[in-house]
Amino acid sequence: MMIPKKQLIRNVAIYLRLSKDDGDTEESESISNQRAIILDYLRENFNYNKYYEYVDDGVSGATFNRPGFKRMISDLKLKEIDLVITKNLARFARNYIEAGEYIEKSFPDNNIRYIAILDGVDNFEDRIANEFAPIKGVFNELFCKETSKSVKKSKRKKMTEGIYSCNVAPFGYKKDPENLGKLIIDKSASEIVKRIFTLTLEGKTAMQIADLFNEEKIITPAEYLKIRGLENRTKKIWTRTMIARILANPVYTGKCLRGKTQNISYKSKKRINIRRDEQIITENTHEAIISCEMYDEIHDNNKFGKVKSEYESIDAKFSAYMFCGDCKDKMSKRRSRNFINIHCPSRNETNFLCSNNTLYKYEDLEQLIIDSIRKEFDIYFKKNNLNPSLMKKYNMIKVNEIDNKLKELNKELGMLKFRISKLYNDRLQENISEENYKKIYNDLTKSRKELSEDIENLESEKAKINSDSENISKIKEIKKILKNLDKEILTEEDIGELIEKVYLYKDHIHIFYKFEKMPSKRISC
Repeated sequence: MMIPKKQLIRNVAIYLRLSKDDGDTEESESISNQRAIILDYLRENFNYNKYYEYVDDGVSGATFNRPGFKRMISDLKLKEIDLVITKNLARFARNYIEAGEYIEKSFPDNNIRYIAILDGVDNFEDRIANEFAPIKGVFNELFCKETSKSVKKSKRKKMTEGIYSCNVAPFGYKKDPENLGKLIIDKSASEIVKRIFTLTLEGKTAMQIADLFNEEKIITPAEYLKIRGLENRTKKIWTRTMIARILANPVYTGKCLRGKTQNISYKSKKRINIRRDEQIITENTHEAIISCEMYDEIHDNNKFGKVKSEYESIDAKFSAYMFCGDCKDKMSKRRSRNFINIHCPSRNETNFLCSNNTLYKYEDLEQLIIDSIRKEFDIYFKKNNLNPSLMKKYNMIKVNEIDNKLKELNKELGMLKFRISKLYNDRLQENISEENYKKIYNDLTKSRKELSEDIENLESEKAKINSDSENISKIKEIKKILKNLDKEILTEEDIGELIEKVYLYKDHIHIFYKFEKMPSKRISC
């Protein structure tokens, strides 16, 4: 009996994946089990230099946004990998549309072999299993979809039962150590929550409460709960939004409100907001911090459930490029009667974030910016002689002169090459002495080198002029935009061709131009 000869390859990529979201709960799907099966298969069938292991533990196969998978794809050429191998197709992916793009096109195009051991798939061999791979992939995807539905149904059941399954309890509560799905009152944090509701009933605004807490150096929810991933300037500062979020949360009345957001689909991690009447509210799931009467009294005013404004949408194109000069945040806009106001969003949060509490009238800012843009571009164009028509005419004359010169030089170069060739033949036939040959040859090659350099310099000059033609087109486009600065047809994209951003300060604005090396401009306002 003949022992099958092992195949020779350079390096191997072993890909291992496990995810409970896909229903991978059996021991047979474990990472260690997958690794053992693959290594046994490699030992029996291949001689290779080295294998590289890529693991995604706890990542769904419905998406290709997996750290291990992405690292493997970027390493394929770098590490000279000839073979990608998985235990089965489901480990590679449960979405066969994108998986097929790798297996049937991308991998073969780069001479990379793919094997799914238990499914018998090998994209370098003509196997019947390869033909069934797309069908199996479809079933894998359906399985993933059904698993997602089951997980969603299980989570929804927990929500209706009032089980609090979020990782972090709301500020004012903590999780019961004996029952992690239940909330219990956190005494010290709950006192802060009570105070927020009490101060609101006394007539203080959310911003006033935030400023008061900042003055008293009261610890914020992010600091108190030691939430990671919030290492920014607002972590240690109370803001209007923080206060408003607490005031709007019915959890403090003993209710559990769940299902506020959900994934768009099982393939996407993007979440969408769910309508309030479709969310799940479970009464009396935990001890209340404030009474329902207090909550209802705070919310029984015209600030909540506000009717949408009848004003037409705000048209303030330049506002997209406006930033606060103090804190560098993007400025906000709002309509006030017949005007559009521009302000730093932090001015409504707390005075501890930004000192710029100026309310700018958009129309005034827009006119200042338009006047400045026109003036600065006019100065810039005149200073640099940037007249598109004259530039184009000059460039055409220059290109014609270069072309004529190139024609003459190439003709001279051709004659020189002919003379060198003839000189070489004369020497072979001994029609010229060695001494004369060397002297004439040196003179001719020197002239050839000089001519070649002249031709190369002219070609470079011509290329530069041709690249200038692109600048001429850009200048024409800029001039067209400048004519439309105060017209409705002007777009935000047009403005972005002229300026980078505008910083707004209390007494001046600072415009940063985008076009070539135009200097920035400070203007009093």
